[in-house]
Amino acid sequence: MVRSYKKKTKRGEWSTISMKTAIDKVLSKEMGYRKAASEYGVPQTTLERYVKKMKEDGEVTIGVPLGPKKPIFTTKEEDEIVAYLKHMEERLFGLTTLDLRRLAYQLAVRNGKAHNFNTDKQMAGVDWLKGFLRRHPDLSIRKPEATSAARAMGFNKVAVSKFYQLLGEIYDKHKLTPDKIYNCDETGISVVSKTKSKILAMKGRKQVGSLSSADRGQTITVEICFNAAGTYMPPLMIFPRQRMKPELLDHAPPGTEGVCNARGWITTEIFLTWFKKFIRFSGATPTNHVLLLLDGHVSHTQNLEVIDLARKMELLYFAFHLTAHIKCSQQMLHL
Repeated sequence: MVRSYKKKTKRGEWSTISMKTAIDKVLSKEMGYRKAASEYGVPQTTLERYVKKMKEDGEVTIGVPLGPKKPIFTTKEEDEIVAYLKHMEERLFGLTTLDLRRLAYQLAVRNGKAHNFNTDKQMAGVDWLKGFLRRHPDLSIRKPEATSAARAMGFNKVAVSKFYQLLGEIYDKHKLTPDKIYNCDETGISVVSKTKSKILAMKGRKQVGSLSSADRGQTITVEICFNAAGTYMPPLMIFPRQRMKPELLDHAPPGTEGVCNARGWITTEIFLTWFKKFIRFSGATPTNHVLLLLDGHVSHTQNLEVIDLARKMELLYFAFHLTAHIKCSQQMLHL
C-alpha cells in the first residue's frame, strides 16, 4: 500500500466558487458549456452534470469529492485519545503502538464508527497510526526506562519542590558559577552486547543468526563526573576481578583510571579514593567553594570519611535521592 501518495494530475483542483459562477452563466445562457468551462477553469463534464442536476432538482451541492479519506475519529475525539495517552505515560503506564491500535479499534466499534480496521486482529492499521502521529506532533515513540515502584512513589511534587528550594538557596548564598557545579553518577557497562544490528540475508530464509557469546557477561561500573560548563573529569572504571591489569584500559579516554572489586560495584573505599581525586581535579579549597551533586547511594551518604574530608575542604556536598524519600534530599552538608 502506498503510504505517502502524491497526486500526479490536477484533477479536482477547481474551486466551488468558480463552478457555481460557471453554472450560473450556463443557466442564464450567457455562455455555453465549453466557453464557461474554459473561462472559469472547471472540467466541462462536471459542469454539465451539475447543470443537469440543477435543472432537475432545482438545487445542487457543489463540492470536490476527491482527496484523502476522512479521519475515523473527529478532532475532539482524537484530542481525548491524546490526553489519555499523556495521562497514562505520566503515571508510568504508557501505551505501546500496538496498545494504541487496539484501543482505536475498540473505540471505533463501541461508538459505531465506519472504519476499515483489521477485524481479525482487532486493531487499527499502521497507516492510521502514522496519520494519527502526523496529526499530533506533540506525541513521539520513545523507549522507556525501567522505574521501580519505590522511585515512582518518591518522585512527587513535594520532594521535587523541596530539592529545588535547597538547591536554589545554595546557588544564591555562594554565587556559584557553572564551572563550580559538578554532578557525578555511576553507570554499568556490559561486556556482552545485548542487541544485534539488522543484517542483509538471503530472501526467503526462515531463520537468520548471528554469532555471539554464550556467556551472560560481566558488568563494569564507571564513575562519571562533569560540571555545568561541560568539563569532564577522567572516568573511573571498576572491574569485577581481583587484580588490575594495564591492558584493561586500552583505548580508554585519556586519564581514565581503573580499580578492581570482586563484584565490580562501587564501595565506600573506592568512592573515597575517587573523591580525593575529585578535590584535586575541581580545585576545591576552603576559599574556592565547589558544589557536588550526587545520588543517595550508601557509598555517598553513609561514608563518614568522605563527609569529614568534604568538611575539611569546605566543599558543598549535596546528596539527593528524590525517588527514594525526601529525607535524603535534605542531607546538605555545609562543609
